[in-house]
Amino acid sequence: MYTYDSFETLGAFTLLRPIFVTFIIAALFMFFIIIIPKLRRKMTSGLSVVGLSFVSIIASAQLLYYDAIIVDELGLGGDEITTYMFFVILLFSIINPIIFYIRRKRTEVSQINLPQ
Repeated sequence: MYTYDSFETLGAFTLLRPIFVTFIIAALFMFFIIIIPKLRRKMTSGLSVVGLSFVSIIASAQLLYYDAIIVDELGLGGDEITTYMFFVILLFSIINPIIFYIRRKRTEVSQINLPQ
């Protein structure tokens, strides 16, 4: 018979937590790539930063929604930590494109002002 004892901790459904952690790690990885100038020039483009941020927001929001449905069906309590993880993903997914374009514009302005 189906048992969900291994999916819950202290009455909260925690099976999907590792997926949220993976999204947070990806957002942090992108953040550090954007911050380090040498990596930013080699590894990123505006489309990749915005695309990864957009996909992260959509996928983690759907994951949180389905987590709530599963919790309701199993009669467990909601996991507030996954909600906080979603907010961290949302924060980094909004900040990453902003920082990318600010640093990109600053780099372009400094290259234009260099004496030749």
